[in-house]
Amino acid sequence: MSIAIAVTPHHEVAGHFGKAAGFVVYDEQGQQIAELINQGRKEVGCKHKKQLQAQLAEHNVKTLLLGNVGQRSLARLLRAGFSVFRVPNRTAVQDVLNGSVSREPLLTAEQGRPCKREKGGCGCGCGSKKTVKPAKIGMMTKGNANLQGLTKIGGVKL
Repeated sequence: MSIAIAVTPHHEVAGHFGKAAGFVVYDEQGQQIAELINQGRKEVGCKHKKQLQAQLAEHNVKTLLLGNVGQRSLARLLRAGFSVFRVPNRTAVQDVLNGSVSREPLLTAEQGRPCKREKGGCGCGCGSKKTVKPAKIGMMTKGNANLQGLTKIGGVKL
């Protein structure tokens, strides 16, 4: 069983799971056993977060310490059996390992940050429903056209 800490490039606790520069993995005795680099930290979307979770699982990580995490990522981590704790952002990793900072257990997805995806801010399309725009006169369509919003054709009511 291992512990992973989300870190910045300066090896301080990162402010967010998906945007962390990497994760430092420690064994039960506090010895560093791996350092994972977050290749997708500047990407929009969720694919890299799922890859991070898989990498953490490969290193037998059961406890994850971070500054913050989105609700959907937190839900995914909790379902996978990770114990997730929030610690103050920008805290030195050594202080976290020594236990000199408080750890807040994150037990439900609602304890994470609200997802921007609900507003369509994520950009990756997962989790957001796209509305179909009504057809307009002269509009080229592929497949079925949505004619619900169409009420007049050339001044003639339908």
